[in-house]
Amino acid sequence: MNESGTGTRPGIQKTAADMLTEEKFSGMVLAGGFSSRMGKSKAELVLNGETLLARQVNKLRALGITDLMLSGCSQPIPDTRFVPDIVPHRGPLSGLHACLQAAVCPACLVLSVDVPLVPESALRALMAAHTTGATVLVHQGKIEPLIAVYDKAIWEKAEEVLNSDRTAMMKLLSQIPVREVEYRGDIDLLSNCNTPEEFEQICALEKNEWEQLPD
Repeated sequence: MNESGTGTRPGIQKTAADMLTEEKFSGMVLAGGFSSRMGKSKAELVLNGETLLARQVNKLRALGITDLMLSGCSQPIPDTRFVPDIVPHRGPLSGLHACLQAAVCPACLVLSVDVPLVPESALRALMAAHTTGATVLVHQGKIEPLIAVYDKAIWEKAEEVLNSDRTAMMKLLSQIPVREVEYRGDIDLLSNCNTPEEFEQICALEKNEWEQLPD
């Protein structure tokens, strides 16, 4: 650690964005569910040489997030921690609830494992726009509650919803302040994969993205 106590190597200064990320945001990858339509764990599918779980973790890491949590899948990925559900079998809300309680930072960037092509720029926009409650990605009027930022303090409201008769993420959003961030990129990059056929389409999209990169 240097004299300023930031842990930065001498001669290398962190940007304001880096410091904001480290102070304000933990990160979680939601990888639960039974993957019944896929026939195998979606987290373990391999795209361009890495599992979907590792891919999403690396996206969060690239944004400067160091407190990285995994929900629903405990693959051994360095510098992450597995957070088990406290109230199990309630869908993604169970994972969100547990990880928000465990988060080190006052807000948490949430990313589902089955949207592997979502651009880092969209996640960065969510972080930049977040003020309080929840900040969610929206496209064509559709809210993406699992591509969002939530305040850590929301875990108490999430627990109330988990103990009710309707445990949908949208019920939680109806009870907290929500800010929407419109996604203006390629809509195909928000495709999720729940079946082998959808994963094949994801692979084709990924290949097309790589082929379009300049030499």
